[in-house]
Amino acid sequence: MKKVVYAILICIIIAGIVIISTIGLKADIIYSKNVEIDVYLGKVFEENDINGIVNEVFPNERTIIQKIELFEDMFCITLADTRTDEELDSKVEELVSKLNEKYGTELKAEDIEIRHNPKVNLSSIVIPYAWTLGISIVVILVFVGIRYKKLGIIRTLLTYILSIAAVEMVYLSILAIVRFPINRAVIPVGLLLLIVVLAVLGFTNEKKVTQKAVEGKKKK
Repeated sequence: MKKVVYAILICIIIAGIVIISTIGLKADIIYSKNVEIDVYLGKVFEENDINGIVNEVFPNERTIIQKIELFEDMFCITLADTRTDEELDSKVEELVSKLNEKYGTELKAEDIEIRHNPKVNLSSIVIPYAWTLGISIVVILVFVGIRYKKLGIIRTLLTYILSIAAVEMVYLSILAIVRFPINRAVIPVGLLLLIVVLAVLGFTNEKKVTQKAVEGKKKK
């Protein structure tokens, strides 16, 4: 059974490596080439109403709507930058028309601020965590080598390194295979998996250490 599981995991990792090296990971809107549309409504609004209007103007499209909390009468729409300027201007005019109809305002297309943002390099998202995470793992491995030296330092350290690498590679490969968009939740989930792996390995090694101590006492 273990061999089957290992074979499946290896296949997942290989498929993930192939996909990442060819077409790369899929980025969420905030990290891909996007357009931000700032709308100053001038009136307090319900987010559900704005969501409904935006969905009518941009149907079947992934959008992020953020309420600007300072005055609560302004919001920002973020969506993929896939339209020409003419098409986007037409959508903005439709948005303005629906907002004016809903809230009795006198907005004009010229009042709407539009910003085009370039695609973010995904490696720049990881780099801020790399040094801190790397130092933390080194410290953990030093502690593990000291704490579980009776179990064999090299064997124990290799187990930790390979387990961490395997879990994170499987996680990344699954994201690539299912084309899950890389967003702000991806790194926290990866860190959570790291903690789980460390906890499981720590629990397993503590049991082994305890068992060795008991066996040592019996021999005496």
